[in-house]
Amino acid sequence: MKKKLVFSCCIAVASFALWITNRNESRLVDSELMMVSVEALTNGEGTSNTGPREQKNCMGGGHKMVCRGINTNPCTDSSCY
Repeated sequence: MKKKLVFSCCIAVASFALWITNRNESRLVDSELMMVSVEALTNGEGTSNTGPREQKNCMGGGHKMVCRGINTNPCTDSSCY
């Protein structure tokens, strides 16, 4: 009987800890989603990529230019070369 009570208490404590962890992760995901939404709204809908561009490595050893998106100057990404 005592073993069953101890086992039940352990299950209850583990379930509570799991519930608290899941609740905190859910709040984190909600706040990240909100930040992404706010950033999307502040960037505007009709804008394209913005500069300056920087060089990135492609698979297979090539390179391409990628827009960094930190100012309002228009910019286009390039293909691997």
